Amino acid sequence: MDKCFIFSKHLDDNGCVCLKISDMGELIAPPEFRNFLQIKDLQKESSTIIVETCTRAILLDLAIPWLPERKARIAIPYALEDKVTQPVEELHFAFDKFHYQNNQYLVVVIDKQRIRKLIQIFDEHGIVFDTITLDWFALESQELVISESELLINNEDFKGVLSGDLAQTYLKNHPHNLTHIFQDSKIVAPSTASQNEEHSYTWIGKRLIKSKPLNLCQGEMQHGKTTDWIKKGYQLVGGLCGIWLISLLLVNWLTLHWLNKQIDEIDQQTAVIYREFFPDAKQVISPKFRISQLLGGNTTENQSRFWFILNQLSKAMKDSDITVEQLRYQNKIISITLVSSDFESLQEIENKLKQLQLKVKQTQASTKDQQVVATLELT
Repeated sequence: MDKCFIFSKHLDDNGCVCLKISDMGELIAPPEFRNFLQIKDLQKESSTIIVETCTRAILLDLAIPWLPERKARIAIPYALEDKVTQPVEELHFAFDKFHYQNNQYLVVVIDKQRIRKLIQIFDEHGIVFDTITLDWFALESQELVISESELLINNEDFKGVLSGDLAQTYLKNHPHNLTHIFQDSKIVAPSTASQNEEHSYTWIGKRLIKSKPLNLCQGEMQHGKTTDWIKKGYQLVGGLCGIWLISLLLVNWLTLHWLNKQIDEIDQQTAVIYREFFPDAKQVISPKFRISQLLGGNTTENQSRFWFILNQLSKAMKDSDITVEQLRYQNKIISITLVSSDFESLQEIENKLKQLQLKVKQTQASTKDQQVVATLELT
C-alpha cells in the first residue's frame, strides 16, 4: 500500500508539508505544503504516518533487562528521571521490542501535550493515521543527515539532533561518518558528504518505508486501528452485557408471569372447594383459621386432637373412591357421612381408621340410589 508522510515540523492552522510514496519507493506526490483538504485527498487508498521532528524529542539508551509491558511503563520513566528536565508525569516514554538490542532499551521521550496536540489537530480535520514517529528513525547506525537546518545523528556517543554551531562542531569531530546532504540542507557539510538531488523529506520517507520506525502512539497515547479495536471490543462487551441483561429480565418476567398464572388457577380451584365447605363465606381465608374459629373456645389440646383425627382420616381416604358427604365436629368427636358403592369399601375404610389408632363407631348405614350411605363417629 502507498504511504502518505505528513511532516509536523511545519504544521500550522492551515496545513503542513506532506508527500506520497508508493510501496515500491517511487515518489507519487513531492513534498510541499498542502492544506488539510488536500492532505485528505492525498491520503486516499494509502496508509498515513505522521513524522515528528526530532527537535521535539530526545532519545535515550537504558540498560535493563526486558520487562513486560505493564512493568516497563512504570519502571522506565523513573529509571530515566535524572536524565530529563521535566517531571516524568508530563512526559511520554515510547519503546518497543524491535529497538531493544544488546540488553538496552531505546527510549523516545517527548512531551505528552505535544502528542495530544498532534492527535487532536489531525483528528479535528479528519486526517486518518495509525503511526506517529520521528524523522530520526530513517537513519542507520553511524549515519548523519542534514535536513534543512538540523543535523540528525545516529552514533553510539549520541542519538538525536543538533543545530547551529553544535552541529558544525559535531561534523568536524566526526569526519569519517557517512553524512547525507540534500537540496534543502542549510548546514555546511564536509567535502566527503553524500550529495542527494532530492528533498530530505523524500529521502526520509523512502527510508521509513524500508525500516521499522518506532510508533509513538502507544501506552496511554494509543491511536488509530489499535484504539479503534479496543473501543469496538468494549462496545461489543457492553452490547453483549446489555443483551444478557435484557434476556435475563425477559426470562424472569416470563417465569413470574407463568407462576402468577398458576397461582391464580390454584386460587380459583381453592375458592371452589372452599365454598363447598363454607357456602356463607364472603371471602376465602385459611381453612385452618376458619375451622379454628369454629372450634372457638376449645383448648389447645382439643384442637390438636381434632387435627390429628382429620389427618388420620385423610390418610385412610387416600386413593379411595368413597365420597365425603358431610363432616361435623362436636364434643371431641368427628361425625362423618360417607357414600360408597358397596359395604366392602366402607368396611375397608373402617379397618384402616382403626389401624391408624382411631376409635370408629358406625352410627348409621343405609342404601340410597344403589349406593351405601354410612355415618361414622371418630375419636
